Amino acid sequence: MDGYTLAAQLRRTRRRYRLSAASQALYYELVAIANEEGWPGTFKCSNGELMSTLFISENTLVLVRQELMNSRLISYNSGKSKRLFGEYGLLTTSKFEAKADTQTGTNADTNPDDYNKQKEKPKPNKAVVAYADAFEFFRQTKNKRLLMEKHKVTDDDLEHYFRVFYDSKVDLGDLDGKTLEDLTKNFYYWLPKHLAAQQYEKASNVKRTMSIVQPERGVAAAMQFTDVVMRGE
Repeated sequence: MDGYTLAAQLRRTRRRYRLSAASQALYYELVAIANEEGWPGTFKCSNGELMSTLFISENTLVLVRQELMNSRLISYNSGKSKRLFGEYGLLTTSKFEAKADTQTGTNADTNPDDYNKQKEKPKPNKAVVAYADAFEFFRQTKNKRLLMEKHKVTDDDLEHYFRVFYDSKVDLGDLDGKTLEDLTKNFYYWLPKHLAAQQYEKASNVKRTMSIVQPERGVAAAMQFTDVVMRGE
């Protein structure tokens, strides 16, 4: 394993998989740490160190780390408690690792019909909910009033946060097949965590520390659904 090989692997992957600038910055930082550690199979690093180095919030770190995990560029195991560091691994074979040209020198041994059968068939595109439709649906639910009362935010604030939420879903390719109700439920759980991350980032700008901050083990639970109740019900 070496930095040149891993950098080339990242370039191959991003030609086929949508990776944000933040996720690529995180990957290069992890490669640099692994290099300093002598290229171990796995190594440990705290959220606090990565957030401070890359100037990103914990919420952003969780999202971009998941991008790298989804594309199989890295492995990650969180610590059993907030005092323990997360364990990272740089995978030597990514989801889109370059494969040998199966056509070179194999024409005599391979039946063209068999070769075509081995190709993956393109997956049909799933419907993606438009931003305007999603926000309009959210405005008509009681979830909107509950969020405003609980977090003391205005209509303009909610519209801004919903746009940030929607765009992050687009970047992660997480809108395929989602319904209006799905997005409303996801946003209901996403907003409190986003606001908490903003507060943390503001505090860090005043006084940066290297405190060990681990993501809650229930990150997936943050995206679970709650009931969506329409105003008229």
